[in-house]
Parts: sequence; C-alpha cells; structure tokens
Amino acid sequence: MQTVKQINLSGHHTIFRLSEDAYDALRQYLEQARLSLRDDPDHEDVLRDLEQSIGEKLTARMRSGEQVINITDVSTVLEQVGPVEGGNSNNLKDIPQGKRRLYRIKEGQNIFGVCQGLAAYSGIRVDWVRTIFIALTGVTGGLFLLVYLALGFLLPVVPTHAEYDAVHKASLNLS
Repeated sequence: MQTVKQINLSGHHTIFRLSEDAYDALRQYLEQARLSLRDDPDHEDVLRDLEQSIGEKLTARMRSGEQVINITDVSTVLEQVGPVEGGNSNNLKDIPQGKRRLYRIKEGQNIFGVCQGLAAYSGIRVDWVRTIFIALTGVTGGLFLLVYLALGFLLPVVPTHAEYDAVHKASLNLS
C-alpha cells in the first residue's frame, strides 16, 4: 500500500497529495535549498518564491484535485526549477539577462576567461579562439592584447559553462 502525504506550499491554497517517495524527494530538495541559501539575507523570500514556483508547476501537472503526485511528476518539476545555489556573488540572478551577450567564463580560463567566453558565444573551440587572438595580436603589433585586456575588465563573469548555458537559454526564452 502506498503512503500519501499532504503538504501546502507557500502561495498556494491547494493541498498537494504526494506519494511518499515524491514527498521525500521534494523535502530533500527544499532542505538542500535552505542550506544553500542560509547565508543569503533574502533567503526566506527566495525559499517562498521557490515553493510558489514548484507549486505552480505541480498544479499544472495535476489532472484532478484529488490526484496523488508521484515521483516522476516531482522529478520533472524539480528538473525544470533547477538546482539552487546561494551565498555567491556570481549567482545567476546577479547576471543581467535579455539578449544574447558575451561573458567571461572562469572555468578553464588561462588569464581572464575571455577566450572561453568567445568560444562559447561563437561555438568555436577555445584553442582556435586563443590561436586567432595570438595571431591577431602579432599582426596588429599588440593592439588585440589591449582589446583582450579591455574585454577582461568589461565583460560580466559566469563561473562555469553550465551557468553560461543557463543564462543563454534564459535569454533565448525572453526574446
């Protein structure tokens, strides 16, 4: 026999009925979110918004008010919401989103991460971007070194390629 747990999520008057494994997955996700956001001064607001978003996505998946939500539904919703990372000034919420933009990517950087960002933006392998930058620097007598340094100070930073992909995907959805 399947155990069913009833829960309320912030911002929803709906009582969600979850199977035990779905409840455990959701509880673990929210606990991990609380731990990730413990140093964030707005952690309560962020958690409330997170619960509200999860509730909206669960409501959309429900076919009837009495339906028991299973682990597949919860896993799909949590995958849509994505992992919660907090206490980091390079968090995705700090990165301006909109049109597709060029970023520096710290993961795999040699100096500033400009070539990593150009490679991700253009879809060219990073070793080719570096080779082109070195060749252009030599041909222009060092002018492209100044361009590189300017980009190194002016471009916003994302820590990883995964976060760049998330920002890029979000900017495509907004356009």
